[in-house]
Amino acid sequence: DVLDTPQPNTSGDMGARAFGGDPYWVGRLGEAYIRGLHLGADGKMITVAKHFPGHGGSDRRPDEEVATVNKSLQELYRIELAPFFAVTKAGKLGSPSVTDALMSSHIRYRGFQGNIRQLTRPISFDAQNLPALMLLPEFTAWRDAGGLLVSDSLGLPAVKRYYDPSLSTFPYRQIAQEAFLAGNDLLTLSQFALSGDWTEQYEHITATITFFQEKYVSDAVFREHV
Repeated sequence: DVLDTPQPNTSGDMGARAFGGDPYWVGRLGEAYIRGLHLGADGKMITVAKHFPGHGGSDRRPDEEVATVNKSLQELYRIELAPFFAVTKAGKLGSPSVTDALMSSHIRYRGFQGNIRQLTRPISFDAQNLPALMLLPEFTAWRDAGGLLVSDSLGLPAVKRYYDPSLSTFPYRQIAQEAFLAGNDLLTLSQFALSGDWTEQYEHITATITFFQEKYVSDAVFREHV
């Protein structure tokens, strides 16, 4: 992430979680960090670059409430996306400085397709705009070579509030399905219940897996997507 809009002493500030505010140097430092992890682990560790397609210009941290970035795709190209381009280098998946995966963010983008009054869904659940990002020429070869999309935690409070602001229900099957259909290859089913009770989370996780199994058998379109 590029720390494009520092917000010191607020819940939205990324602080030391970002490499800085210059897209070029964030990309260079990101490459070096990924290369160090790959080489230091002798190829036994994968890296997941986040928060795709960019969190540094958002109005809050995306953990507790869905954040918003007020930028068009052209503006994202100039700042937020540049470091992700640097660490996906088309056609070079397997190179030490190229990330194995990107983590899609639970962030909405205003003006993404040119209409500043229009908000995307949280991009991790947006079956129109997340695939459109993956079709950018800078990502297509990396994706075709096996680059993965990983969802952020699908049980974060931000997700729960997005699907039910009253926090009285948690439609976990719908959440997992929409994240998958948006293009995420790996779904992170953590914090996967309204409560912190592990027993309830376990029941939701197993029920979600069963739901996906049944849908794979009964739904040809879903099966093709898998």
